[in-house]
Amino acid sequence: MIDYHKQAVLFQQLYVLKKLTDDWGEKNICPLHQPQFNMAFMPFFMAVGLNGKSSSAIAASLKVSRQATGKIMKELEQNGLIKAEKSTTDARSNLLQLTEEGRNFYLQVAQQASLLTSKYEKLIGKKQLEMMTETMEKMIHFHEKLHQCHLMGGTQG
Repeated sequence: MIDYHKQAVLFQQLYVLKKLTDDWGEKNICPLHQPQFNMAFMPFFMAVGLNGKSSSAIAASLKVSRQATGKIMKELEQNGLIKAEKSTTDARSNLLQLTEEGRNFYLQVAQQASLLTSKYEKLIGKKQLEMMTETMEKMIHFHEKLHQCHLMGGTQG
């Protein structure tokens, strides 16, 4: 017999963890340099990385449309955190790079993320944190395959 309450808890846990992580970011990351920074933009900002990346590559890695990515990147550019430069390998595409201000903010965010990771390690242990990360990667990969199967007309993963 299926315990429906137990099955529904997964969605609640994912939602609450995301909300609390965003709240933590609002309190610990945004005030560092960008009080107006929208935490929903964090995955996009961090995806640019220290070496830069194309908007298309970021969209693909985050599983969102290029249009949505472009809109967020425009906001990050208007906030002075990134700049777009013509790609040296593909004239049709732009390479997104961190500005000096963006680079400083990126390094501050990475430092805060490292501190949070240390707290997680103290809470659950390094091995369990690694297992959790690996488990989430497996779940993401499962859903990617499920999505591909659905796109090809299948109904089950």
